[in-house]
Amino acid sequence: MKKTWLALSLATVFTGTACAQSNVTIYGVLDTGYIKETGSDLQMGEWNDSRIGFKGTEDLGGGYKATFQLEQRLDLWDGKGSDPEWEGASNLGLSGPFGRVRFGRMNEIETESFRRLDPFNQEGVGSMMKGTQRTSRIGNVARYDSPSLSGFRVSLGYYLGQNTQHVDDDVTRNRADNDGYAIGLNYDNGPLLLLANYSRLSDSNDSWVWSLGGSYRFGPVKIGLGYERTEDKGWKMGEASNKLDASESRQDNWILSGDYQSGPHRIGASLNWMKVRDVRNSGLAYWDNHDSGDVKKYSVGYFYSLSKRTTLYGQLAYSDFEDEAVAQFFRGRSFEEDGVTGVQIGINHKF
Repeated sequence: MKKTWLALSLATVFTGTACAQSNVTIYGVLDTGYIKETGSDLQMGEWNDSRIGFKGTEDLGGGYKATFQLEQRLDLWDGKGSDPEWEGASNLGLSGPFGRVRFGRMNEIETESFRRLDPFNQEGVGSMMKGTQRTSRIGNVARYDSPSLSGFRVSLGYYLGQNTQHVDDDVTRNRADNDGYAIGLNYDNGPLLLLANYSRLSDSNDSWVWSLGGSYRFGPVKIGLGYERTEDKGWKMGEASNKLDASESRQDNWILSGDYQSGPHRIGASLNWMKVRDVRNSGLAYWDNHDSGDVKKYSVGYFYSLSKRTTLYGQLAYSDFEDEAVAQFFRGRSFEEDGVTGVQIGINHKF
């Protein structure tokens, strides 16, 4: 951590020098508050991850630019940073009339796209349930984003796996050391948003997820609907993909969302229904006798903008699991409830 903050200090000192050659922006998010959920003590937490980042471009002429981004995530309430240190982003690329290509660590395409249908941005206690083959960010990536053509944009990603051969570890023994790839198709033009995505994460034993959805804005009101299908073979990015270790499953995930904006006031709400099917290798007798189980999640949130950069928020959510075994699939073997109520309040500041 000392090295990280030394790097940040040096970057700040030399920003003036860098700007003589490049357009460099320092940005960030600070977010903290309180969270109370069933089965857990009151704790400090966040809605959006707190972060500090550097991004910039260098004009190469002819409409072409070199681009970079470095982003460190941290927990504001105790000052601890993420591991790896630049977990938020670390990438370098080129942009031009052809679009943009980047290499390094960055947002995962399917998550970046599908989360736009969730008024909570898939963060905080109000977040929709997420399939077990989801990750917000991913490393060892080559990614291409096309220019917008009347609102239509294509994103392509290739995710390099461990690519190990004849290594005696769990990943190779379970044939989970595959490369990954993703494609995202997004149409965003005026009040209408449409999206379609497919993703296979690296080192996932060829697991996959695809999603479809859209939203439409009627003045101050936006309505969204999305569907996501997951085929989970127990692994993602070289680790167990779910709370029941490396169990396998299929998942169907629906979200119906609404968003109302009036001046500084915003109200977001969602109904999320998720069915888990064909669970294998879970170690729980329940799944030997049941073909499926489901969970319904109801969420509502209020956001008040004190300014363009500072927001107060509150979120309330209730997850109704079919029974205790279904709850353990999402929250771990030690969880002993069949429902979860979550309350969250906090403050968010962007700079």
